[in-house]
Amino acid sequence: MPRDIDREERLTAIAEATIRVARASGAHAVTIRAVAREMGGSTTLVTNYLPSRAALILNVLDRARDRWRDEYLEAARDLGPAERFEALVSRGSEPDESEPVLRALILEIVANAEVEPALRDALHRESEAYRAVLREAALEAGYIEPELAADLGYLVLRGLYFANAEDPEYWAPARMHEVAMAALRALPRAAEAAGTARPPSHRTPHPHQSTA
Repeated sequence: MPRDIDREERLTAIAEATIRVARASGAHAVTIRAVAREMGGSTTLVTNYLPSRAALILNVLDRARDRWRDEYLEAARDLGPAERFEALVSRGSEPDESEPVLRALILEIVANAEVEPALRDALHRESEAYRAVLREAALEAGYIEPELAADLGYLVLRGLYFANAEDPEYWAPARMHEVAMAALRALPRAAEAAGTARPPSHRTPHPHQSTA
C-alpha cells in the first residue's frame, strides 16, 4: 500500500521539478505537462495540487520567498539597522543555483502580464508587501528620507534582475553587490541613527549564505 503523500512534501517536489524544467529549457517551457513529465507521472500528479500554470509558477516563487525570509531573519539577528536594510536590497546579489531561474520566472510574469493576469496580480501584491518591508527597514536604519531609500532599494534590486538577464557575465554577483551598496550608502542618514548603528561591513552577509 503506497504511503500517504504529505501536501507540503508534494508541493516542494513540484517546485523542484519546475525549477529543473525552467533551468533546462527556459521559463517559457514551464507547463503542467512538462513538470509532470519531469516528475515521471501524468498531469494529475500536478493538477491534484496546482490547477494552472500560474499556480505552478507561484508555488515556486512563494516557496523561494518563504525560504529567503527565514534565512534573512536568521542572519538579521547579528546585523545592525543599516546592515539589515542593505541585506534586504542585496537579497539577490549572492545567489544560489536556483536564483537565476527565479529571476527568469519573474521576467516571464512581467513579459506575459496581459495574458496571465493572475500572475501579474500576485507579483504586484508581492511587490507592494516587499516595499512596505523596505520602508520599515529604511526608517529603522535612520535614512533621512526613508521612502526614497526604500524606493531606490527596490529599483536597484529589480533593475539588477534585468541587468543580470541581459549580461550575466558583467553583472556578476560581486558587481551587483558593489553597485547596490554604493547606491544605498550615498543616501544621507540621520547622525543620531548612524552613530548608534554598527558600521556596515565591507560585504553584507546575505541570507542565502546560511543554508542555500
